[in-house]
Amino acid sequence: MLHKPAFPENDDHRERALAHARAIWNHLGWRTDQVPPLPHQMRESLAAEWFSCGWPEFFDLIEFTARTLATSVSSVRQQWFEMLNRILESRGCAYRFIAEHLVPLTNTAEAAEVVRGAESAIPDVAAHIREAAKLLPPNAGANPRNSVRESIAAVAAALRHLNGNPSATLTEGLAAFEDKHGPIHPSLRQGLVMLYAYTADESGVRHGLIDETAGVSGDDARFMLVACSAFTNYLVTLSADAGHSPS
Repeated sequence: MLHKPAFPENDDHRERALAHARAIWNHLGWRTDQVPPLPHQMRESLAAEWFSCGWPEFFDLIEFTARTLATSVSSVRQQWFEMLNRILESRGCAYRFIAEHLVPLTNTAEAAEVVRGAESAIPDVAAHIREAAKLLPPNAGANPRNSVRESIAAVAAALRHLNGNPSATLTEGLAAFEDKHGPIHPSLRQGLVMLYAYTADESGVRHGLIDETAGVSGDDARFMLVACSAFTNYLVTLSADAGHSPS
C-alpha cells in the first residue's frame, strides 16, 4: 500500500522518489549511494526487505515510511493517516496509527480516547500520551514499563496544570481539583488512586507494575495508556464544565 506513493514513476516526481528512497535506505542502515536509479527498482528492493524481515521490523518500516510520505501530503496529513487506518482495518491488522505511531488498538472508543489525549490542549499531557503510545509494541525501541510511566505522568500533568500547582503529587492534585472544580464520583476517584498506588508511591519510589524486577507486558501498558488517556480527558471536561479553560 506504500510502494507506489513512495516511489512514483512520473518523471516530474523522480526527485521525490529519490528523496524518499534515501530516507528509507538510511533508516534501514543501507548505503544511500546504492539507491537504485529507477522507481520500480526502488520498490522491488524495498518489497524484498519488507517481506523477508521479522514482524517488528516489518511494522517499524511501515510506520517510518508512512511518516516519511506524510511530509509530501502535509496539507492533508491527518486524512493520510486516516486512510492508512482504513486499509489496516480492512486487512484485519491489529494496529492503528495514533499520533502517527502504530499502536495495538482496534477498539474505536479506546482509540478515540488516546487520540484526544494525544491532542490535548495541555502540552505536557499531549507529550506524555504521545510518548506512551510511541513506547508500545510494535514500535522500534518499545518499552512497556516506560510507557506506563508516561501514561501515569499524563494524569499528574493534567492535575498540576488544571490546579496551577506544578509540585503536587497525584493524590494532592486530586484533592485540590475537587476543591476547585467540584467532587469526582468516589468510586472513580478511588479507582484512580488505587491505579496510581499500583504503579508508584507518593515519594516517587517505583514498585508494583513498574518495579524493575517485575515484568510489564504490552497489554499492561496498553491498558494504562487507554485508562490514563480517558481520565485526563475526563478531568479536562470537568474543568471546562466548571468554566475553566485547560489552556
